[in-house]
Amino acid sequence: MSDRQDIMGCYFRSWRDIATGDPDNKVSMRDLPAEVDIAFVFPDGNEPPRYWEALHSQIIPALHARETKIVRTIAIDELIKPGASANDIFTRFFTSTPGLDGLDIDIEHTLNEAQRKQAEAVSRELRTLLGQERLFVFDTTENGDVALIRALAPQLNYILFQAYGQTPARVQGHYDRMFKDFLPPSRFMVGFSFYEERGTRWGDVRDPLESSTAHAYAAWTPTQGPKAGIFSYAVDRDGVKEGDDTLQPTNFAWTKHLKAAMAPRRRRAWQTVLRNWLARVLRIAPSR
Repeated sequence: MSDRQDIMGCYFRSWRDIATGDPDNKVSMRDLPAEVDIAFVFPDGNEPPRYWEALHSQIIPALHARETKIVRTIAIDELIKPGASANDIFTRFFTSTPGLDGLDIDIEHTLNEAQRKQAEAVSRELRTLLGQERLFVFDTTENGDVALIRALAPQLNYILFQAYGQTPARVQGHYDRMFKDFLPPSRFMVGFSFYEERGTRWGDVRDPLESSTAHAYAAWTPTQGPKAGIFSYAVDRDGVKEGDDTLQPTNFAWTKHLKAAMAPRRRRAWQTVLRNWLARVLRIAPSR
């Protein structure tokens, strides 16, 4: 996955999964389409035991059958608590749910020096516990702790940037300011948000889809080179119009479309590689 330019990541709000038993819920994470490469388990801490059992026994196997990776998100607060240990975090948030493919650390604020030192140490130990075959991801905003991310960048598979309500130009500015000197765009993913019931109206998913911010992110290429992909928050709200607070089923049409929107960029990149290779082999000038 490391050389991909069309990765689709999706955060599913666990408390809105029908597996919780809440009769108001209409969507299951197990129904995410094959277009999703990384599905993020995003709990609020109030999910009942039946949800976690379903995640292990039903949801994860269904997603693995579509070759989707499943990563659990935890807050940076868990890493900076007094006495926090990587072994405890790994046990509580990873091995407690068999079948997970990685961990995601959410950091949306800066840390003091002591917190940063502890978070770095715990993160390095988590990387060791996860091993190189599993995913270790940080997701952040423009207010995240750049010093910590810089120190840990070699340990991380991807950095996910929450660019809700912004534009590609602003994201480029954030990338230049925060990441360009240590993080290649091939490990950078930019994110938009679907509309949460009674939530912020970010404006990322306004119709028509082709002129939406989400689509612009899918088409955008950083000036430094191709990005790894995009991600969505609240994918369980795929297709819901801003201002509509009703819980409803979805066919994940936006997710499928946005995945396809990244494909032409990938094909063009490979076509360029192929043309240049043929040019060398056949000793002809590369096409312009």
